[in-house]
Amino acid sequence: MRKPKSLQRTVLLSFVLSTFLSFSILGFYVSYDYKKSLEVRIQSALGVIAEDVIEHQLLQDNGDDIKMLLARHESYHETYYNNLFERINFSIVGALLLKEQRCTVYKAIDDQRYLRVTTSCKKIDTLLFDYIQKLVLVFMSVVLVVIGIFSIFLNKLFEPLRCLVGFCKESSSEHASIPLCTGSSEVEELRRAIIALLETNHNLCQQKQDIFKEAAHEIKSPIAILKARLALFKQDDHGDKEAFVKESEHDIKTISDKLRELLFLKEIEYEMQKQKESISMQSQCMMMQSTFKPILEKKSLKMVSNWDEDFRLFVHKEAMAKVMQAIFENIFMHTKNHSTITNHVDASRQRLHIINEIGDGSDEKLFSSHIGSKMIARLADKLEYTYKVEAKEGYFYTTITFHTPELS
Repeated sequence: MRKPKSLQRTVLLSFVLSTFLSFSILGFYVSYDYKKSLEVRIQSALGVIAEDVIEHQLLQDNGDDIKMLLARHESYHETYYNNLFERINFSIVGALLLKEQRCTVYKAIDDQRYLRVTTSCKKIDTLLFDYIQKLVLVFMSVVLVVIGIFSIFLNKLFEPLRCLVGFCKESSSEHASIPLCTGSSEVEELRRAIIALLETNHNLCQQKQDIFKEAAHEIKSPIAILKARLALFKQDDHGDKEAFVKESEHDIKTISDKLRELLFLKEIEYEMQKQKESISMQSQCMMMQSTFKPILEKKSLKMVSNWDEDFRLFVHKEAMAKVMQAIFENIFMHTKNHSTITNHVDASRQRLHIINEIGDGSDEKLFSSHIGSKMIARLADKLEYTYKVEAKEGYFYTTITFHTPELS
């Protein structure tokens, strides 16, 4: 797998390339401008020389004679223009050339003749080359300083991120050991998110440990009883095999039921970590009817409700759905065949009052069919409801009153 690139190196490399590109464009512009200024200076100087020759009537047929007379008459020109010209040539021509080299000037003598003054442009190239060398030297110095400053700034900027990475590698979620890692607002938000994630992970690990601890505690006694029963049966050569098997199956069922109850409770506790949301109690009850439709049909059960008074609650939806499932499973499993389950709804008091005719236990075994009233009551405080059951004169009465804020 290809190793990911360092963000800090990527940013620094992008900055270096951008800086070099920017300075190169700027250097090209400055060099070009300097070159044009040299050409303008030479053109201007040649123009001044041509005007002096014409003004002082130093015109000769031979260009060397013009140059000699000019040197005698205007001796200061020699020193002044040596810095610009390698050699100046004079000539008198009868027409302008359409294509002419750069360092050339024409001045009209009369209507038919022109004084042509020209010099080599090598001096421009020499001065330009020296200028570019100095420019590159300054450019490299400035770029190195800028890159150095930016590198220090970037290193300082990424220090909080390296701090967070080091903290994550240590996998510590204790507040006392969490470094500050102060930086920008984004870094601070990332720090809070990491802390929340580690705390969640810590809580999940703690929950797993609690599950094993509680499971070990709950099934310790049934397992001890089963082991003792096995030991006694092994020692008794004349023991009742049928009774032993029946009692052992009861022990195994006890262990299985306790594990089911424990997993059911822990699943609901996990669901309660999620955000609350609005639910309709009518929809919850209708969902239960739909879920258990095969059981209702098999037992020929009918369920009626006065849903003219529906009400809504703001609760942990999945957790509440599992509790309602457990409640209705217990009702459906232990309702007399060919009977009616009546659900009385009191919206003002946020209460469900369910009445069913008691029948024999059902053979169907569902996920939470062994939860029982005690386990549902155990969750009442956490999910903010009151659960009450009562058996009377062949009927079973179930009352659930919710204490969460009602939503219109």
